[in-house]
Amino acid sequence: MLEAGKRRVIFLHSWYTHPESRSKCRGFFLRNIFLKFFIGKTLDGMRMSEEYLESTEHLDYTCIQPAHLLHGPVTDQKFKINDTESCVPDAAQAINRADVARYMLDVLDDETSFRKVRAIGVGEP
Repeated sequence: MLEAGKRRVIFLHSWYTHPESRSKCRGFFLRNIFLKFFIGKTLDGMRMSEEYLESTEHLDYTCIQPAHLLHGPVTDQKFKINDTESCVPDAAQAINRADVARYMLDVLDDETSFRKVRAIGVGEP
């Protein structure tokens, strides 16, 4: 990216990359079984890459962390964001892929989203 003179990059990760946020996960099975034994290592790897991004100076990154992805159509729901935890406790635990794409396009040129690791959600829990 340096050679090409490009700085802007958007990554797609997941809720719960911060281990501390996993305790806020609703649902016993999801919190104690699925996150711990099935995708915990993947989430840990995502967190490592986020920490690397936070240490760089040459990228204007946004790392988007959506909840569980669904196949529904794009909606006009307002996004809820959280820049301090890797979940949005007051949002639904699922979001349409089309809405995530809409959010990615919304923040592409938004400088307030540069150098952020941001959890997104829609709806009510």
